Amino acid sequence: MTEHPCPHCGTPLPEGASFCPHCAKEVEERKPARKAIPLRRKILVALLVLVVVAAGLVGWRMADQPDVYDGQGGVTYGDYQLVLGYPDARFTPLPERYQQSAPGERYRFPSLLFINDAATGEDAKAAFSQEMEGITAQLLESTGGDLEITCSEPAPNDYNTDAIVMSFVDFTGSGTSQMMWAITMKNGDTIHLRQDIIVEPIPVHDYHYQDYPMGTTEQLQALLEQIRSEVGEADIVNIYLPPVTYTGQLRLDRQGYNFYGCTDGEQRTTFTDTVQVVENGWWICFFYDMDFIGDGDGIGVSASGNTRLTGCNLSGWDTAVLAYGSAWVNVIECDVRDNKIGFHFNSEGNSANHSLYNDNVFENNGTAVLLESVPTDMRLQFPGTVFRGNGTDINNRCGQNLNTEETIFEN
Repeated sequence: MTEHPCPHCGTPLPEGASFCPHCAKEVEERKPARKAIPLRRKILVALLVLVVVAAGLVGWRMADQPDVYDGQGGVTYGDYQLVLGYPDARFTPLPERYQQSAPGERYRFPSLLFINDAATGEDAKAAFSQEMEGITAQLLESTGGDLEITCSEPAPNDYNTDAIVMSFVDFTGSGTSQMMWAITMKNGDTIHLRQDIIVEPIPVHDYHYQDYPMGTTEQLQALLEQIRSEVGEADIVNIYLPPVTYTGQLRLDRQGYNFYGCTDGEQRTTFTDTVQVVENGWWICFFYDMDFIGDGDGIGVSASGNTRLTGCNLSGWDTAVLAYGSAWVNVIECDVRDNKIGFHFNSEGNSANHSLYNDNVFENNGTAVLLESVPTDMRLQFPGTVFRGNGTDINNRCGQNLNTEETIFEN
């Protein structure tokens, strides 16, 4: 067994002994104690650790928070471009939308939301829909006039299938409002899109047959030329026609007129030759309460500009009403009888203004309604319209979306 002497008295001790029984002293030296760390320093170190941990938690928390995006007319969100735009300008944000209105009239326009791929410009509404939770639209309080304005809940619409959703905006009066769209995403993000709506009053001009010569087609055509030189092209022009029969063609190439016919005993405002409505931008020519009577040939109303007939009688034509060019044409509360074709829609435009063809009577026509080409996929609706004794009621050659649930077909 290995021994070693006690360092104090020399007595032999076993290997590893820590105490000498002879001199009663410890054999191994104590290791010097480490210098104590002051309490204040310990507290500072602990606080520093807490600060670092807290900063990390805050950073993680902030990184995990949903984001809010805000844009005027358009905004980029990740891989997507969101645009409030016109039907034919889906890539151009529209921060301000200008409309016009006449006193006492009600108006409607569609507000369209497009989703484009931010890199390629391709339609991206399908992919965006998978990430979207919901969407709403609201109009803020109007200012600066007597504007009364409302909007419908955003929803897909056949009027424009390129848009992810559409909201109808209805208004009367003039002034300024702001429309705000709110899109919520499944990841918690929110996208706000704003658009200022500015409605300006339109000057209105009335021309009565008691005050202006318009008893013949020539006089009426001359009056229209005079009106063009007197009023702005965006002004509203109301023309109150006499209860006379017009012979010869009438050409309308201003942006828009409102023609009002009248009846006096057996006399009624009547046209016996073609009324031609030439391309007129987005304005509409209106015809109220008059007759278009042909002799079996020709076209009653030939429209390459937007046109609407209400409460009119059309008979004796090869084609009573023809829509072509880029026109949108409506026939409402009209009697359309004894024509080869009652209403022929053959237009290549890209916008629509009214879906209703209600409360008409199509009777004894070869083909009552021929749909060869119709702008947009808007569903055409025929509530209350009667089809009676026609060779063909509706020849839907272009496969247009139709609603005939409330239409009356009499054999």
